[in-house]
Amino acid sequence: MADDALMERADGIVAGRGYVGRERAAEVAVAVPEARTRILVWLRNLSDGGDWRRFERLAGVAVHLHPDGLAPIMASVLASGVPGVNVEDLVDMLGELRAPEAVEAIFSLVQGRKGVDGPLYALCVKGIQSLGEIGTPEANRFLKDIATSEPSAWPAPLRWHAAEELGIEDELGFDEDEMLGGM
Repeated sequence: MADDALMERADGIVAGRGYVGRERAAEVAVAVPEARTRILVWLRNLSDGGDWRRFERLAGVAVHLHPDGLAPIMASVLASGVPGVNVEDLVDMLGELRAPEAVEAIFSLVQGRKGVDGPLYALCVKGIQSLGEIGTPEANRFLKDIATSEPSAWPAPLRWHAAEELGIEDELGFDEDEMLGGM
């Protein structure tokens, strides 16, 4: 019960206050010092209970506290495809963490959304950018597969963004205006 009260206190600091940046995470760490050692337990419990709004807020805090073991929890939630999760923020946080364990889940998300995320492909582009931030050989292989695919396999804007993340758009002869359709 005491642990729930600590979590409530930590969440109360960030709830309803928008983006959770370093300053707000530091505020939580000062007000609730136990957050550094308990936040992974809280995230697991919130995930198990499906309390996604609170999970997202405290994950935003955790990204700045850097507890060992955070990325696997977040990657697992992303891979689960459970409804109600703010997938875009989760993908962004996993990229910020440079979490190699998230590569497969992010790629699967991008692959699954490529046919329904257009014409701007906001979530897919965020996933491609996160793969670029992660930058592992596996992430770069996925990006190269997208960038060098046949035009029928991947939409041009996604091929462009993947090539841009790898810095090979000129090498592939891509024309930005043509690939992005004047976006």
